Amino acid sequence: MRNFFLLFLPLLLAAQIHYAKLEPVETYVIKAAASGQILKALESSEGTYGRGDVIVQIDDRVDRAQRKALTLSLNVFKETLLLTEEMLENQKAVYQKDYDYYLRTKDLKTKSKTEKDRIYSTMMASKNQILTLKEKMATLKKQIADTEYQLVMLDDRIEKKAVRAKGLYIYKVAVREGDFVNPGALLLKAMDLSKGRLVLYLDADEAADVQKKRIYLDGKPTKLTFDKIIRVADDVHISAYRAEIVLDHPGKLFSKLIKVEIK
Repeated sequence: MRNFFLLFLPLLLAAQIHYAKLEPVETYVIKAAASGQILKALESSEGTYGRGDVIVQIDDRVDRAQRKALTLSLNVFKETLLLTEEMLENQKAVYQKDYDYYLRTKDLKTKSKTEKDRIYSTMMASKNQILTLKEKMATLKKQIADTEYQLVMLDDRIEKKAVRAKGLYIYKVAVREGDFVNPGALLLKAMDLSKGRLVLYLDADEAADVQKKRIYLDGKPTKLTFDKIIRVADDVHISAYRAEIVLDHPGKLFSKLIKVEIK
């Protein structure tokens, strides 16, 4: 029985040997968020690290013109609101005088009914003017809020039309100057090469106690542990469980196959 077990021991160990391709820890697929013509596409940046400058620029001239107009409108709304607030304070003072005069005269026998009605109408007109100014202020506040929201949306669209990849390895610039793109069109692929990632697909027995075992890369023992183990079977690799190892010092070349042993 012991000899039989020893005969199949190499096969058991081989079942825990995997080959995984060393990939960047993150790959970013940047797509167009808005339509427009490509004004700038630095194809020469492929194979370099982004320094923060614009790599792909979608035409944003109309957006910037609209932003300028909205900024002007916002300033006008705010100035008008300040003036209206001042007018409201003035009108409150006028109404107070009209109201006080109404109270002094409403019971006087020396005033005719026609005169009292005129005084009352003047007082009510003054009060209605206050309400009109308050309504105007409410409208102005809504216009200010709507305009500020439109500016935020415009700023977001303008920012997304200027594609940068600071600190990332630029793998592919997918457009050229003069192209017209629609939302969802691929603009740029960039990668984080600061770390590497190995993806394995483990069978149920391996996944159950894999954290208790040691990881060997290309035959050499490591202190690595699994960064992620998905406890639900993979959609593509049926009956297998995806596991990931993150390498802090992956080296200069990616996409090479690495032998991974778990024992």
